[in-house]
Amino acid sequence: MTEKARRFFYNLPIMGKLFLLLIICLLIPFLIISIYSYASARNQLLTQAYENMNNSNRQINNNISSQLEIFGQISEMVNTNEMLKSYLIKSYKKDIEFVEAYTYINDLFFGLMAANSNVDGISVYTLNPSLPTDGAFVKYLFDESAAPDWVRAMDRSNGNIIYTDIHLNTDGERVFSLARVMTLNSYYYPYGVLTLSVKEDYLYSMIRQESVGKEIYILDSDERIITTSRKDLISKPLEEVVASPLPDMSRDGYRIMDLGSQESLIVFNNMAQGWKTVSIVPLNDILEETRRSASRILLIAGFSFLLAVLGILIISQYFNGRLKLLLGQTLQIEREDFSGRIAVKGNDEFDQLSNAFNDMTERLNLLINELYKKEIRQRDTELYALQSQINPHFLYNTLSVISSLAIRRGDSEISGIINHLSSFYRTSLNKGKRYISVENELDITRHYIAIQHMRFGSAFRVSYEVDRQLYPCRTLKLVLQPFVENAINHAMQESDVPLHIIIRAYRRDDRICFEVEDNGAGIDQEKLEELTSQKPEAGYGIFNVKERIRLAYGSSYGVHIQSDPGSGTRILIEIPI
Repeated sequence: MTEKARRFFYNLPIMGKLFLLLIICLLIPFLIISIYSYASARNQLLTQAYENMNNSNRQINNNISSQLEIFGQISEMVNTNEMLKSYLIKSYKKDIEFVEAYTYINDLFFGLMAANSNVDGISVYTLNPSLPTDGAFVKYLFDESAAPDWVRAMDRSNGNIIYTDIHLNTDGERVFSLARVMTLNSYYYPYGVLTLSVKEDYLYSMIRQESVGKEIYILDSDERIITTSRKDLISKPLEEVVASPLPDMSRDGYRIMDLGSQESLIVFNNMAQGWKTVSIVPLNDILEETRRSASRILLIAGFSFLLAVLGILIISQYFNGRLKLLLGQTLQIEREDFSGRIAVKGNDEFDQLSNAFNDMTERLNLLINELYKKEIRQRDTELYALQSQINPHFLYNTLSVISSLAIRRGDSEISGIINHLSSFYRTSLNKGKRYISVENELDITRHYIAIQHMRFGSAFRVSYEVDRQLYPCRTLKLVLQPFVENAINHAMQESDVPLHIIIRAYRRDDRICFEVEDNGAGIDQEKLEELTSQKPEAGYGIFNVKERIRLAYGSSYGVHIQSDPGSGTRILIEIPI
């Protein structure tokens, strides 16, 4: 599939390529911007909604906890009232004796309820059978048929306040109660239970204003609903109401969940009393504005995309037309017709390219018709003349005849020189090929050195440090001999100590390194600067080797010269392996 797509793209005309690439370059950013904008707005709105709901829940928790603390303080004040305690534990034998007790209790409880209008009722469940019950303020705890369900929970309260479920008071109104054990001196000696009743409507009044646009539930420690806007849900477990398993709400937090038939954001916060405030908002309500904004963005993006496509078509046609002009002129030049010119109408890049193309056409015409063809004829003439002058077979045959004559006349030294010279030329000419093996290159050098030994005798000696594993590798021919020749001709000094020349060949990383090192006269600084310059007149042999290496292998390879006057010279030649 990838190969088909690549082939399809390659076969498209330039206008099609431009159009396709520009469409992709526009469409992908549009999609990315739209998706990113929607995701960013969605995340920002969800974060903002969570923060608002979390702050609202915390404020509700603070308000409810403050009220519950006030109710707790009232219950503590009643529990520590010594006069009330004495009336509740006193043993009554005559009816007239508890009248005083009723009078005190009524005055106390009515006074507390008047001072705290949010308290719906106060009751004491007594263990004193001699104190008659009035059914309102004083009730019997030992009458199991009349005792509410929460009484059994008092055994596990350790003297702390517990909160009852929502139940109905005598007027049929929903209330919840704060209950605590009343003790003599310790929890182990109870004498009754005190309850304060508070209407559910009062509790709901603290969340009514915050319930606009969302559902808020106050839950007890068993996650049953204490108050909410829908009164028919009170006392039901929240999990049953939302018809979905709830997350662990032991710590403050939030979840995005499918509650019933829609995805919703649920935020929950805990109170110190064990109650919880839970706020639920459908995500559709939160993201409605975001969706409208996303629709507007997509509409604007679509309109902009259509305008961009129209602009792309116009630009593509313009580019295509100008490129066709260049292509037509190129094909005309390919047919060796240099008469055509591209019309220039302005100064944009295409017009600058057209001007440059026209100038190039004129220069090509001049070079091909006037210079290049003349150069070819001149080189052909020189090559023919050179081939006529140097015929390798004629040279080899002539040297063989001279060597035979020398042997017949008993002059082995001349025969040796001729044989070395013949081998030198045979290897160096190499049938006109530019490249030879490293082994052959060293052989050429050895033949040359043998000839020079016959000339100079023991005036110099040569050592070889060669890695034989490099023998099969290829190198340009005649890269060593010119430097050995320079050492013999220029490095020898007026001294009884013979000149010592060391020839090395080794591998370094991915390079073949040749070295020609001598202990001769050295080169002074001025001459060394001339030799390292790019001027052939400074040293034609050295320049020739450097130029051939550069042309064959590139500018990163070549010849390096190090020399100190009176200490010798070291030549390093580097070529690729």
